[in-house]
Amino acid sequence: MDITRFKEDLKSHLEEKIIPFWQSLKDDEFGGYYGYMDFNLNINREAQKGCILNSRILWFFSACYNVLKDKRCKELAFHAFEFLKNKFWDKDYEGLFWMVSHKGVPVDVTKHVYVQAFGIYGLSEYYEASGDEEALHLAKRLFEILETKCKRENGYTEQFERNWQEKENRFLSENGVIASKTMNTHLHVLESYTNLYRVLKLDEVYEALEWIVRLFVNKIYKKVTGHFKVFCDDNWNELIRMVSYGHDIEASWLLDEAAKYLKDENLKKQVEDLSLELAEVTLKEGFDGKSLINEMVEDRVDRSKIWWVEAETVVGFFNAYQKSKEEKYLDAAIKTWEFIKEYLVDKRKNSEWLWKVNEDLEALDMPIVEPWKCPYHNGRMCLEIIKRVG
Repeated sequence: MDITRFKEDLKSHLEEKIIPFWQSLKDDEFGGYYGYMDFNLNINREAQKGCILNSRILWFFSACYNVLKDKRCKELAFHAFEFLKNKFWDKDYEGLFWMVSHKGVPVDVTKHVYVQAFGIYGLSEYYEASGDEEALHLAKRLFEILETKCKRENGYTEQFERNWQEKENRFLSENGVIASKTMNTHLHVLESYTNLYRVLKLDEVYEALEWIVRLFVNKIYKKVTGHFKVFCDDNWNELIRMVSYGHDIEASWLLDEAAKYLKDENLKKQVEDLSLELAEVTLKEGFDGKSLINEMVEDRVDRSKIWWVEAETVVGFFNAYQKSKEEKYLDAAIKTWEFIKEYLVDKRKNSEWLWKVNEDLEALDMPIVEPWKCPYHNGRMCLEIIKRVG
């Protein structure tokens, strides 16, 4: 498949499969978007609505408008924005709640940095699409909250009570450990600050962006292995020996995006080199010739294929190809897309992508939509290739 056909394939997939699916989940009665669809394509219209899902939908439709100029996408983004500002925003203590009911009543008022970061990401993209000053104000306010209430010398404290009292980071921990610091949360702060700086060019946002880039280079990256630490204590000591291939390849291109705005040429060069190192190691260790395996925990290798991991693989390897001009990366990106079409895109009508297939390529009975399953990874994959191929 040549690059032009690759781009056209992704563009038609975005316009004919992903956008119509998420449009169909618009809740016209209570606002926002329905929060759950099971494996059998049954929508639960009374399911709770998570802020991660809503923020990502806000980002997705805004970004679709910014690239495709489809007015319908701008209206769908507005619908997500209204629900975010009216139902997720805490009018007493500021910041975004974790979860509300289907009617928009707060049900989990935990404040998590992960959610605030996606709020910034979605709101800054929506501001670019709409010029809505209220969206910009909320994005800037969330940035100020992260910098004043959550930032410490060594990174961001991640989980808080409603009133911003620190609590254990249970929402972003797994594998039997409670991690004070996670690479995942910090990656999405990096991504959101990159986007906010891109649309706003504020000095204080630049300083915070450069600070978190240095944190990735100096504390989170393990140069000896070519991987990022995943779950850590307050000082970035690993709590479990783990490789997340999806997060590594996602970070490879998101760090590259941040590097575009760096003014320190030495740091910029470091990040660009690190980005290619990540892609090289991921290709060698995690790519099985068709797509990317999921992760390794201690010595247990998980070879299942997960929707978001494969989407990020396409972008990460295409980014490495653009930088290095090495055909092996383009080949891996296109092969991953062919794998996605064959095994992860749900062939059933009124569906989108499956969550996961196991090592034998059998689909698992997992939701098509839930608080983490969203159009952000696969939608962004399409948009990135459209923009990059031009």
